[in-house]
Amino acid sequence: MKIVISDTNVIIDLLNTDLLEYFLKLRIEVHTTDFVLVELYDEQIKILDKKVEEEQIIIDKANENDIDEIIKLQSEKSTLSINDISIYYFAKKHEAMILTGDKSFRKYAEENEIEVKGILWVFDELLNNELLNKNTLADKLRTLMKTNKRLPGNEVISRLEKWKSTK
Repeated sequence: MKIVISDTNVIIDLLNTDLLEYFLKLRIEVHTTDFVLVELYDEQIKILDKKVEEEQIIIDKANENDIDEIIKLQSEKSTLSINDISIYYFAKKHEAMILTGDKSFRKYAEENEIEVKGILWVFDELLNNELLNKNTLADKLRTLMKTNKRLPGNEVISRLEKWKSTK
């Protein structure tokens, strides 16, 4: 099973669009890191904690050696946050794919030969796996556009047009 390690922004997007439940039905093993949890609000953490208890999400917890390596990596690439580097570190460790909406983090991971996808990939996978229909996904994407101003506009419009034209 493919392991996917999610960044904070994708988790927030999934929560803001009520897509987390559907996302967790994809045939992937979902991880995030303990560093990511500190960026979430209490209510968001409660939802994630429940998914951890249900064994739907795995939290990669850094031990002392991991922390040393993460700090070392972060000092080499200081433009990225420690949270981003923790995701990168565990993605390398697990040979996993990264989910992020952060352009500079995406570029760094790709330069280091890690597969990277974003929230639009999640939308595509939900459609491809027939977990939601085009109309519902279009509505969710319009909702996401209100809260996530960093979405790639052309790709969003392309999907909305395609989903509308094939009702």
